[in-house]
Amino acid sequence: MELSELIEVTRVRDAFMRKGPRPAQIGDICIFGHHLIFAPTTVSKEVPDNSEEFWLLHKAVDRVLCEPISKENPQRGGLLALKCKNFLMIIFEIGDLEICRATARTIEALSNINGFLHDYAFFYNSPFTILDDGWSAFDPEQEFARLMLSTDAFRISSVNENFTVCPTYPEKLIVPKGIGDDYLRISATFREGGRFPVLSYFHKETRSPLVRCSQPLIGPTNRRCREDETILNSLLTLNRGYIIDTRSKSSATAAKAKGGGAEPLGNYRQWRYIQCPIPRQREIHDALTRMVDVCSDRKISSDRWVSRVGQAGWLTAVAASLEASANVAQCFYSEGLKEVPVVIHGGDGLDSTLIASSLAQIILDSDARTIRGFEAVIEREWICAGHPFSLRNNHCAYAEGTVTGPYESPVFLVFLDAVHQMISQYPMSFEFDENFLIFLFEHAYASEFGSFLGNSEKEKKDNGIRKKTVSLWSHVHHPENMKQFVNVCYDPTAGVIWPSIAPQCIKIWDRLFFRWQRPDNSWSKPETETIQSLADHWKLREKELTAKASSLRRSVIELSRELRVNSPL
Repeated sequence: MELSELIEVTRVRDAFMRKGPRPAQIGDICIFGHHLIFAPTTVSKEVPDNSEEFWLLHKAVDRVLCEPISKENPQRGGLLALKCKNFLMIIFEIGDLEICRATARTIEALSNINGFLHDYAFFYNSPFTILDDGWSAFDPEQEFARLMLSTDAFRISSVNENFTVCPTYPEKLIVPKGIGDDYLRISATFREGGRFPVLSYFHKETRSPLVRCSQPLIGPTNRRCREDETILNSLLTLNRGYIIDTRSKSSATAAKAKGGGAEPLGNYRQWRYIQCPIPRQREIHDALTRMVDVCSDRKISSDRWVSRVGQAGWLTAVAASLEASANVAQCFYSEGLKEVPVVIHGGDGLDSTLIASSLAQIILDSDARTIRGFEAVIEREWICAGHPFSLRNNHCAYAEGTVTGPYESPVFLVFLDAVHQMISQYPMSFEFDENFLIFLFEHAYASEFGSFLGNSEKEKKDNGIRKKTVSLWSHVHHPENMKQFVNVCYDPTAGVIWPSIAPQCIKIWDRLFFRWQRPDNSWSKPETETIQSLADHWKLREKELTAKASSLRRSVIELSRELRVNSPL
């Protein structure tokens, strides 16, 4: 299929952009295979920046609406509304209603192409020189080599070569050293989707492993797998371990009736079983829809607005994610013990499991709070771990796909919002700021880069994504790009940071939900400039005081010498 076959209208002249990312103005709409381009024909002298073209990926459009400006007088033309996945709303007035409808059909078709093989990432030519190839920046063998500096209790396995054991796992996995590949294959038949236990993270301070998998297929008949029990028991050394289930008790019980379930304590006697429920993917999807709706409503009272924010459930989902991950982190420090293994799973191990495992690492490890460390967490715990980005992010808050609708959910955005809460509570402990999180959110839904394409490493390999596209990390690692994400107040905090989940500490992410509602659509420039100027001032002041302190030390040393010379024996 050629994208040109879907284009009914290539250019709309003298369209009036009533609402959008810039003040209202007149211009031409040009439609190409991957982009909509708005080229202004009238430029305000007061806002000279508006002379630039505005480019929008069709993939970034969530929903397209078209209606006449006046139902009584269709000759006045039509309104074309584009609701985007990053919550931007663009409204055009087009003089001819039929052209408006044809434009709407064109954008609707181009923004809802099934699959990702026609995405812009396959046609994008990088305008910058790639100094650090993002596709090779987080190699599993390099990760294993760093792990070997801390422990020799694990090995790297190729049991999933060609994705024969588990289609959602990568080909190389880190597993307990004393466990053979045959045990892993048998365990895969006992776990949902073949997701047998693999190492997610090793906590150096307590020498404790964090392992993730999917639910065991116990079923109504209480099926047992001794090989799976052996794998988990091989993690035990000095103390009992913890199994964290990210489902509610009712969800786990319902799963057992359908063939899933949880580990029977009688078979896993050396393990404590704890439930730390995180909302399911459908609950998260509906919560975001309600949250975006209430944040866009300016016609209700403040009391009613606060009530609707609470009823939306989005902040509840973020708080539950932080609580579950904090409980995971606390298990490593339980009763002051060391070498306490922790296993995490939910249902299929593709959503809430990854939220808990990745947030726990950010809580525990200061390296995960650097830009590269955070990228490594996303690469290892989300992209390589098989989170189905193309399914989950096919639509956002305004629409649902005909085919992918039941599988769509902003699970990754819950993770980013939870990280934002931690940045709000520990603003100097992260090398990056919320601009980096918003950047990742937007590229997870529509991007010229290939990092978030596909639903697994298998799909990436089958479609040659790593060879045919540019990695998002290549863009981020370029010095000119990285500097826009750096937190100028960064002061590394060694060790653990414990997030608060008290209601007054969980805040609405204003730059995400209200970003496009300011008259000038600007959040970052004034505040960033102020922070940068303050940081520069205090850095200069620090240098002055350091120089003064050094001068005083030298004076003290010289005076001490004179005192010794002049003092009588």
